[in-house]
Amino acid sequence: MVPCHPEVPLSSLFSVVIVGRPNVGKSTLFNRLLGRRKALVHDQPGVTRDLNIALLERDGLTVQIVDTGGIYGEREDALLSLVEEQVHVAMEGGDLVLLLVDGKEGLNPVDEELARRLIKSGKPAALVVNKVDVEGHAPRSAEFYSLGLSPVFSVSAEHGTGAEELWDFVGSKARERGLAPAEPPSAEGSIRVAIVGRPNVGKSSLLNRLLGQYRSLVSEIPGTTRDPVDAPLSAGGRDFVLLDTAGIRRKSKTEKGAEILSVILARRSLETCHVALLVLDASQPPSHQDAHIAGLIERSRRAAVVVLNKWDLLGGEERAKAAEEAVRERLHFMPYLPLVRASAKTGRHVDRVLPMTSKVYDRFRIKIPTSVLNKTLADLVARVSPPSIQGKELKIRYATQTGEAPPILTLFTNSKLPPPEPYARYLKNGLRESFDLEGSPLIIKFRAE
Repeated sequence: MVPCHPEVPLSSLFSVVIVGRPNVGKSTLFNRLLGRRKALVHDQPGVTRDLNIALLERDGLTVQIVDTGGIYGEREDALLSLVEEQVHVAMEGGDLVLLLVDGKEGLNPVDEELARRLIKSGKPAALVVNKVDVEGHAPRSAEFYSLGLSPVFSVSAEHGTGAEELWDFVGSKARERGLAPAEPPSAEGSIRVAIVGRPNVGKSSLLNRLLGQYRSLVSEIPGTTRDPVDAPLSAGGRDFVLLDTAGIRRKSKTEKGAEILSVILARRSLETCHVALLVLDASQPPSHQDAHIAGLIERSRRAAVVVLNKWDLLGGEERAKAAEEAVRERLHFMPYLPLVRASAKTGRHVDRVLPMTSKVYDRFRIKIPTSVLNKTLADLVARVSPPSIQGKELKIRYATQTGEAPPILTLFTNSKLPPPEPYARYLKNGLRESFDLEGSPLIIKFRAE
């Protein structure tokens, strides 16, 4: 597992989805774009090895590359379902779709169907003709112009020919979309809640239970061009909006397609939420993909609550404690997340979910008076003195809050260098505990004065 890189905000990601029939070279193009470059490439945290979603950081851009290969393996049967699933993933998750075709084998009915569906959708797309290995193979691209997709790129994913031109196009599209980090939604109005998690953990059941339990404001509001449907409700004197309920209910025809979509839809929901509900199946050990989606939440700098669903299947308290310990161990990089035991099926403890969400949201939006912050900081420093840095005693002069949602605290010191990581962690943990920041990220910055 590779650690998150919070300095690259999640909302700055531009998603490129590679589609195409089996054996056209999708995975080879995926690896070409990612692997043989002087770019910083890292897998997103916790992704299972066969889930081909990765990040490419290059030329000042952060691009998420999604390979739909493997949704149906490499079988040639059930091609209509394959087309539908790939288009489904592309429509839901792609800012740009690359339709990859095989220049050596020539035009295929599946290519034509994929192109027709992409054109009909209006999704930004390009045609990539693969296996154009040498200059003499260039005429292989000609017949594919009849598909009606443009622009058309001739590449050899195996040898790298044409890959630079393709990347230049992807980069230009990413810049056109604009990559300014999305600000959290305004504090005015409702608390925006994203329900995220891997397939089959009970997201739909939790959604339906929440909507059935709190009916005072339940209506459906059409969303963006992807047509997610946001559902408002009220509970405990607070207004909430559950985001993209259509996406939560939507099912994929394959396990791989469902895994890919769970990641992509989580990322999109996290861009506009205040609080994420990370739903886990308490009856199963937490998985790599659970940790991966938690990593997305950490990267997005959103508040979060872990909902341990299917709690009714655990039985005794001993198994329950073991399940919580396993979750804490798997999500060790986010120890501040609160756990709520619940059963969406029976309704048990579901009434605790939104009150905890409300509490976490308030911590996410906290404003700490400067005088209170500095008294707390002084107590922490008095308890454990700062270490020396390069032989010079570190002095922390004062602190102030410089941001919220999540809270950002800037500590002014006499050093251009930050304190050693263990001491910085001590201060962060102490401040978190003092201000009860359960469920909210906390950003600590050091600045020389």
